[in-house]
Amino acid sequence: MKTSVFLEKLQEELEEEETLTVDTNLKSLESYDSISLLSVIAFVDENFDKKIDTRHFKDVETVSDLMNVIGKENFED
Repeated sequence: MKTSVFLEKLQEELEEEETLTVDTNLKSLESYDSISLLSVIAFVDENFDKKIDTRHFKDVETVSDLMNVIGKENFED
């Protein structure tokens, strides 16, 4: 998936007005809470056919961290 498409879809999933970048700190977003975390997990499963253990999210702070958990090989510039 193109990184730009991923950022748009993630922004939509989080219902975030602020444009996301790979450097965006997810924890600083107003819309980021435990419910949106579940949405992100479902989003990743749906779009990448990848199950992510919630324990991985304790270390996820930025969009880039999330992309690393998903696997950089799933993204293209």
